[in-house]
Amino acid sequence: MKVNTRAILPVVLTLGAMCAGFASIVMSAHSEYVWAARLIILSMILDGLDGALARLLKGTSSFGAELDTFVDMTSFGIAPALLAYEACWHHFGPWGKVLAGFMVLSGASRLSRFRIIDPLRGQGGFLGLPITCAGGFVTCIVFVAYSGAVQEWGWTWFNLTQGPLAWTVWTAVTLMLVLQVSHVRYTKASKHPVVFLAGIVLVVALFLNIHLLASVAALGGCAAGLYFAFLSPFIHPPGAKPAPTPQPEEKPAAAS
Repeated sequence: MKVNTRAILPVVLTLGAMCAGFASIVMSAHSEYVWAARLIILSMILDGLDGALARLLKGTSSFGAELDTFVDMTSFGIAPALLAYEACWHHFGPWGKVLAGFMVLSGASRLSRFRIIDPLRGQGGFLGLPITCAGGFVTCIVFVAYSGAVQEWGWTWFNLTQGPLAWTVWTAVTLMLVLQVSHVRYTKASKHPVVFLAGIVLVVALFLNIHLLASVAALGGCAAGLYFAFLSPFIHPPGAKPAPTPQPEEKPAAAS
């Protein structure tokens, strides 16, 4: 099999995104929630860069596309679910486990359908909310809760385990998970340079953690996630629907 050398660098970035997602899971298991959140956002940026670089270098490949699906499930399905469970949802008893399981199952269902019906891999828009939106929102809100900023600001009401904010935030996340497997259509926001550059600024801010800048950036990420999930389908509806993948016709068995 001939190796496409132009696909090597994009695949390396994809593998880097996978490593960041796995490292986030390890950090969550060790109660390092701020670092777990940082690594998910880093994985998100690497995941966006690999596709852009592959198209720029004309190095797209079926291997890279399939690998990208596993990165999405690891970094934006499993890693945020574990982060949220360890940081907040374990306080909810059995319901916390149900919510974490729902996040994983919704992500897996979303990605499975994506691979089947979207040969353009999101370039023409998405059917259902992209998995990165709910995963990114959960990541950013947990980062804010554990970064220390809310304590400095005196936001005693900022509690993700009980009270009005907790109910509001986790209800919004539940609705996002429903939208992932819905038939609501979304545009591909990351194709706009401004959106992608904002994501890079976010990840730099989270890692540098200059005073309270990181928490402000994370709150901006939360606001962007809410806007994209609940308002963008009406304000920025996608264009033409991607054509479904043609199914191969079954040939009748030859007569013996």
